[in-house]
Amino acid sequence: MAGESRSFKPHLTFMKLSKAPWLRKNGVKKIDPEFYEKFISHRFGEEMLYRIDLCSMLKKKQCNGYYHCESSIVIGEKSAGEPDDAELVRLSKRLVENAVLKAVQQYLEETQNKNKPGEGSSVKTEETDRNGTESDNRK
Repeated sequence: MAGESRSFKPHLTFMKLSKAPWLRKNGVKKIDPEFYEKFISHRFGEEMLYRIDLCSMLKKKQCNGYYHCESSIVIGEKSAGEPDDAELVRLSKRLVENAVLKAVQQYLEETQNKNKPGEGSSVKTEETDRNGTESDNRK
C-alpha cells in the first residue's frame, strides 16, 4: 500500500488456520514448525503459469471464494486438459483440509503419546482419492 512502511511480500499460502475454525476450538493456534521442517528444502515440482492476478485483500471476495481481482496479466496459454479456476479452488481447499487434518492428527497422537506412554490414539479422517471417492483411514 502506498504510504505505508510495509514492503510488498508476494507469497503463496499452503495452509491457513483461519480457514479451519474447528482447529482453534481444539486448541491449535499455530502449526508447529516441526511438522514441516523436513520439507523446507524439498522441491515439490513445477507449475506452469499462464496468468498473474493482482488481488485485493481489502475488498469483498468473489462468490467463488477467490479474492477480488484488480487486474490480470496473461503470460501464456492454458492447456485444454487443465481444470478451470472453480475446480482448482475446490481441489486446493480439499488438499489444505486434508493436510491440516493430518498435521492435527499427528499432533494429537504425539501429545497423547507423551501423556500416556505405551498407548496410541485412533483418529478417524476422511480422505478423498483422485476419483473423488471418500474413504475412512485410521492411524
